[in-house]
Amino acid sequence: MKVWVDVLTPKQVLFFAPLVTELTRTGSEVLATSREYRETEAVAGLQGLELKFVGKRGGRDPRSQLEAATERQRDLIPIVGDFRPNLSVSVASAVCARVSFGLGVRHLAVNDSPHSVIAGKLALPLSYHLFCPWIIPYDSWAPFGLKRSLITRYRALDPAAWLKREPRVGPIPKLSSKKKTITVRLEESFAPYMAGTDSRWSDQVLEAVASGFPDLNLVALCRYGEQLDHVVQKFGTRYVVPSEVVDGRRLLELSDAFVGMGGTMTTESALMGVPTVSTFQGDLYTEAYLKTVGLLTKTRETKALVRLLSRFIGSGAKNSLRPRAKRVLDSMEDPIGRVARFMMGA
Repeated sequence: MKVWVDVLTPKQVLFFAPLVTELTRTGSEVLATSREYRETEAVAGLQGLELKFVGKRGGRDPRSQLEAATERQRDLIPIVGDFRPNLSVSVASAVCARVSFGLGVRHLAVNDSPHSVIAGKLALPLSYHLFCPWIIPYDSWAPFGLKRSLITRYRALDPAAWLKREPRVGPIPKLSSKKKTITVRLEESFAPYMAGTDSRWSDQVLEAVASGFPDLNLVALCRYGEQLDHVVQKFGTRYVVPSEVVDGRRLLELSDAFVGMGGTMTTESALMGVPTVSTFQGDLYTEAYLKTVGLLTKTRETKALVRLLSRFIGSGAKNSLRPRAKRVLDSMEDPIGRVARFMMGA
């Protein structure tokens, strides 16, 4: 079997790298593509995933994203056409779904983000099957034209795909061993689903944490070069702001608390038993589940954020959360095995 995998973000690298390993182990030939993105290439290197980079993401505005996607689609057609895959798989790559559909290749989606409406509308209607975590209701996919018979749910959250496997060790920033550490992951500011949200929120969160905990190791993880430049300029004297991609899992292991403005690393942190506060500007099914099992707290108020972090840091909450997180993670299946078996039987 020949499989085309389109890998667009660091999270997708972490999820699809073991899937590629499993497919190749069973004799499949895999073409793994990506696009220019600050973090993806570095994370792929850490995970040993060989990617063929084609095109770029585009900037913040919709027109530049459309132009970049159109150019990327044009450039991928001869590459994928020559490879002649039996199946393709992505999270919700509109380019992958469209090229696959045009070339008569069945596209499989693995997606935990029905809130990402634009990407979903562009990719999911062209998908022949969808895999998602069991906590996402079937009817949440109805706006994308997916009937229940086209959906398979695995009993896991996506980070279980890599947290159930031995980590590959990568770099982390130099931190004082005498201080406790708070790590902050900035939001996906270029994503269409962030349109209409408060663009000042990231700065407000960073300022609140810096003012509340001036004597701790504070780490700010940025996604884009533009975001990185802004944070360095405004908060560079109070935060460690890595310019290179770091080993997120290893950094979380060393963190005493985590503040997430997105979805994936927030879920990863919670499943590792790190005291985790979500400040995401929206609602996610993953967050709702993690709150019910006592692994996540959420707030949209900076004063409440500082109070929560003070309580976590002062009580050593990490030691008590770890056993609970391990039980939750152990109860989850390996989503990679479920997806791989489906693909090999397709």
